[in-house]
Amino acid sequence: MRKFPMFFVCSLLCLCGCFMACSGSSDGGDEPDIPDNGEVKGPITLSVDKTKIEADGMDMATFTVTDANGKKLTVSEYMKNVYFEDISTGDYLERRTNTFTAVENGIHRFKAYYLDWESEEVTVTAQNRKDYEVFYRKIAVFKMTGTWCTYCPAMTASLKKVEEAIPGRMIKMAFHSSSSSSTDPFHLSETTTIMSRFGANGFPTCIYDLKEMSADRNVSAIKNILAEHIRKYPATCGIKVNASYDAGKEEITVNAGLKSSKGGEYDLVYVLVTDGLTASGGNETSYDYTVRAISSNYLAMSTNGRFTVEVNQEHTGGAFTISNAAGLNSATSRVVVYALRMVDGAYMVDNITECPIDGSVDYIYNK
Repeated sequence: MRKFPMFFVCSLLCLCGCFMACSGSSDGGDEPDIPDNGEVKGPITLSVDKTKIEADGMDMATFTVTDANGKKLTVSEYMKNVYFEDISTGDYLERRTNTFTAVENGIHRFKAYYLDWESEEVTVTAQNRKDYEVFYRKIAVFKMTGTWCTYCPAMTASLKKVEEAIPGRMIKMAFHSSSSSSTDPFHLSETTTIMSRFGANGFPTCIYDLKEMSADRNVSAIKNILAEHIRKYPATCGIKVNASYDAGKEEITVNAGLKSSKGGEYDLVYVLVTDGLTASGGNETSYDYTVRAISSNYLAMSTNGRFTVEVNQEHTGGAFTISNAAGLNSATSRVVVYALRMVDGAYMVDNITECPIDGSVDYIYNK
């Protein structure tokens, strides 16, 4: 049985879907340049070469917009004023883009806009995701933050908007940093180590899957990062977790299993996060998904903990204990478990899941 300690102030703790892979947003873009459209006659018509695509992130549907005389507007001369909206999600394709790909099953209804004209809808169905990715992929978001941080509330708000737009696609972990516990009572030494590893030098900074670092707080930019990770790095494993909290012993016992669709070497990382924490003088009303403890293999596979799984087989590890876990509220604290594997010569998060400290979660599959 492996253990690691968890140190924090008990009194503070007591206070304590449809996703489109290649999409952008109309917010924050430049206003379109209005050309002389004397040659263009409305109304406009939208057509698509495929009404069904594979949800593999590569198969694509290509849109064509024509005017009343049959003139194509999806050419360089006119494309700067053509917009494509996914009515199903409220997202727009990137500017000057007329192709759509997806990494999740779904029905997407599109409209095109050219200047003041609006087309009728066309529908594109994305299908068969389970043929390309057995397990449902979630992105691990390591947010480097602090209660003292001036710009961190903006990152918190942006991540919340992304989560509302594409629920269930990411699990956030807030790593606090400070020069002393008096400045930030949730300070973790691991925060400095993570930032040093990735060369981060400012707050807030997010590190996605231990693969990509970005300080961008733009909602569209964050959504695009998630989409790119899901497209480029499909999950090769799923994780199940059962957790039990013993308040008397001040311990959480965690039993986790991993099943691999591809086979390979992995290691499991265990994290305790808490919502609703408050701090005197902090810049946010409360602090959610704050990391209170994390196993020592959070950046690299451990020598004794790593394991190999054959294709379509399951690995069930021994019980893992989070100790010194006093004063936890089962409604606001969760256990997070993520799987590390080697990709392109470096460790990254293959998949991640979470459950209550007194609860469980089973493998999640793509349908």
